[in-house]
Amino acid sequence: MSSRRRCLVGAALAAAALAAAAVASCEKFGTRDAGTVPLTVLLVEYEGPQAAESAKRLAGELKAQGLDEVFVVAGGQQASVCVGEYESWKDPEADAMLKRVRRIRDAQGQYPFAGVMLVPVPEALPANPWPLEEADGQYTLIVASWQEPGRAARAQAYARKLRDRGLEAYLYQGPSKSTVSVGAFGPQIFDDPSKVGQPGQRPTIVDPKVKKLQQQFPTLLLEGEATPPEAKLNPYIGVIPGSDLRTGVPSALRGPLYRVTLSLIDTETGLVGGRRRASGVAPGAKQLPTLIGALVRQLMNALPVGRPGRVGVADILTGPDAAAAHLDAVALEALTAALEAAGAGKIHLYSHEATRQMLRAKGLTVDEIVGTPGSLKGFEGLDYLLVASVRRAE
Repeated sequence: MSSRRRCLVGAALAAAALAAAAVASCEKFGTRDAGTVPLTVLLVEYEGPQAAESAKRLAGELKAQGLDEVFVVAGGQQASVCVGEYESWKDPEADAMLKRVRRIRDAQGQYPFAGVMLVPVPEALPANPWPLEEADGQYTLIVASWQEPGRAARAQAYARKLRDRGLEAYLYQGPSKSTVSVGAFGPQIFDDPSKVGQPGQRPTIVDPKVKKLQQQFPTLLLEGEATPPEAKLNPYIGVIPGSDLRTGVPSALRGPLYRVTLSLIDTETGLVGGRRRASGVAPGAKQLPTLIGALVRQLMNALPVGRPGRVGVADILTGPDAAAAHLDAVALEALTAALEAAGAGKIHLYSHEATRQMLRAKGLTVDEIVGTPGSLKGFEGLDYLLVASVRRAE
């Protein structure tokens, strides 16, 4: 489950008889300037041909229950159901709305929105001129990834640039990230296709065309910036969505991708964002330490020059797949080591346990801080709190 809660709760609430037209006036299309994006409570994100219709239906059910501030952001094959717009993380009305929607129950007595949080208003994804899902092949070389606000437009512009160079570029617009890849290939690109996705197996790429592309794209782009060579984050072969259905390739052969996000929350302002958030995708658990090291260096380079800041390491938040693989422990060890190396002379590091004790003394939990970063404003003892998440990428 992503931090933005891809909850497919379509008919979870009562009043299902309301038509989609009841919320037609609540739709928001187009793109926003990333510098002026307001905040909202994000309830649900849908993906697929019926995404907009599903979002409208749920929004109608919520409006019927008196949640008048609900609206839908739709574009491409993505749709988000949101509630309210706020200018500040500390807006008391936003806090009241979070408490209100977290108490909503569905027909089974469950709380489908218990984990929602305040986020920038999602962007309406533009039409995708080169959808990866329609590429004729099973595999593609992923060369760039975006997750920050404005991701769709930036990824599309990069794909267009590659197309103008004569490259076969494709664009994938996921619920939380946009990726650009090059080429569409069959299993013959590997020396032994049966090794793909198998534990402990690593097939070798033997196709000359793919090897040439790997030379053209030596490093992976994250948020439009090339990762440093020492990070060894190279473009990687990914499975084209839906190709297993078209070609009969078992979905079990898909290699797991893990999205890592590091956020530095400033205790003076209670804010996080911009260059104090770093995110990327690791093509497997073994690559997590390398990715985390590169992301930590990005964060350390963004810190102001001067007196070393006091940084505390909070918990590693994980999705079910990452938790089952015990990647929280792997990520915490890698994160601590990277901070000690890249932060030498720049920060005074507090261990995970010491940080937890400081938070407990103030009656704060990591879940509360993630949901409302403003709760950390004025926190004594730390200048920054670092929160990390490791989740299976879609």
